Amino acid sequence: MAKQKSTTSDWGWEDKTGPVWGAQAYDPKGGQDHLGLGSVSSDRILPTLSPGINVLTIHPRYWSFYAWVLATFWNRDDLPRTRASFRGFYRPREALFSMACHVCEAPEHDTLVGNIVGSRRVNGLRNGQTFDPEYDYIKEPLGGYGLYYRSAMEAMGVLVIAGTDNGFPFDAPTPAGRALAAAYGRSVEKTNLGKMLSADRIPARVSRQDVAAFADAACLCRLRLADNFDLPLVRELFLHVGHAGEPEARRGTLRFVLDLSQSSQAVGIEEKEFRQLAFYRELSGATYEPREDLAAVARRWRLYQAREYFSFAFNRLFGWVSRTGLEESEDGLSPVPIGRLWEIVDRALDDSSFVSETDLGDHVVDASTTAATFADLLAQHVDLSPAVDAIWPRHASVDEHALYERCSSQVDDAETLVAMLAILLLLYRRLGTPGRRADLEADWGILRSGESLRIGMLGFFNRLHKKILAGVTLSGLARWVIEYHVIIQHERVATSKLPHDTFRVRRSGEHLRFFVQEAPARFNDSRFLALSTTVHELGLVSPLRDANRRLTAPGRELLEQGDLEAGDLEAAAAAFEPPQGDDK
Repeated sequence: MAKQKSTTSDWGWEDKTGPVWGAQAYDPKGGQDHLGLGSVSSDRILPTLSPGINVLTIHPRYWSFYAWVLATFWNRDDLPRTRASFRGFYRPREALFSMACHVCEAPEHDTLVGNIVGSRRVNGLRNGQTFDPEYDYIKEPLGGYGLYYRSAMEAMGVLVIAGTDNGFPFDAPTPAGRALAAAYGRSVEKTNLGKMLSADRIPARVSRQDVAAFADAACLCRLRLADNFDLPLVRELFLHVGHAGEPEARRGTLRFVLDLSQSSQAVGIEEKEFRQLAFYRELSGATYEPREDLAAVARRWRLYQAREYFSFAFNRLFGWVSRTGLEESEDGLSPVPIGRLWEIVDRALDDSSFVSETDLGDHVVDASTTAATFADLLAQHVDLSPAVDAIWPRHASVDEHALYERCSSQVDDAETLVAMLAILLLLYRRLGTPGRRADLEADWGILRSGESLRIGMLGFFNRLHKKILAGVTLSGLARWVIEYHVIIQHERVATSKLPHDTFRVRRSGEHLRFFVQEAPARFNDSRFLALSTTVHELGLVSPLRDANRRLTAPGRELLEQGDLEAGDLEAAAAAFEPPQGDDK
């Protein structure tokens, strides 16, 4: 009998992983937000600025469409109120709606931005002459409703999500949701497809002609022309409905976007321009001065963007340390003494050409330069004297945005290290000195965000101020930032994600171990796409990405008067209120 050939598994060697006795305890994962800073903006700050409008809920008319589908489902007496039943009812309707939004021929459709649910699969079918309602347009069983809009619609009082505490067997529209559904239904009821969907008579194939005719009434782009249908109700929903304080916050941000849209008219406003206008209030030589009644809202958006520059500096330093450590450790094969990392940092500071490359003069800036001296040098070129609500003059080479753009790549040179320290010092001078902190007392909530488990701006600036007064050098500043706000902070965040291994660097006694994984640095989504789409599709302003933007009459009224007349939604919802019970 021939002897069997041994395999690698006979020796405890797993495919592509090395010997089992030398394997990692947990599988390495890509992970995101390695310092936990992104969640501060996305989960704490932005929800207070634009509640109900987030990066995934872009198009306001989805509120109308989903309410209509839910109401139509509940109007059917022969369907069980279960998730499985609703899934079968819902999916062909959203598949057809997605197709309609892809074949829409209305001129307004050219202004549509942002994804349509199911576009990744449906887009390739847009030239077909018929469409299958049972087409598997998206993996998620409840499509865009389940993925994105369900919780936002509940927060705005359009529906009740089923739960053991409320007795609903499945999600149901509230009276406001039914009013919205009825208004949307009136806009599509005369189309062939609208009639078929209302009667639940969906053929195996739907003609392109019927889908296109449905789109002319139903498409996302048609909301701003639906004055006699759902537009007044959706506007009122966004301006007046929500939990305590939310309508006022949402209304303030929408007015801020309208106000800002009227500045820098020579150029279109995309997210990049929005960030710079919100922070500096200057772009391409044009300036933005907020209305007096929007000063507090504009200041909070300025602080949000300050937080983005603040977080980018730490995340970019994290990438610098991670990739520098991998190079020093031969892709993580050997540990690196912590002292060796500080030698690399000091050498980078000594060898940096940052001053000459940014035209800061003939000054010598190296590891022994004090942070106060470097901050003074920056202030000689970047005017940091204007107050917290003033226009902040730009500098082409060394303001925060210029340094962000300079270091957006993964080139980990000495200049990147100095540039990130420069961003932190610029923000400290603008917002973190004792005088500036006093001016921002009303907004300490934003500055303190992340203070306990993440890095709060207010606490960091307090500690930085003490170090600067004590004469900390750039070497000492870099070591402090890297050790406590990069390495230790990363270990804290990565440990909380176990058993998913997202470590890029770990301390082991007096050594550091590095792991081959990506360490990107980028801004979080500012919600600009959702906000700019909302104000446009609510019929308040022309597209912000176009030059020479114009407010509509309702948009100007909202901006100048602070609100639009309310009452349409309440009146429409009253028709769907349950009858009052007998008190006897």
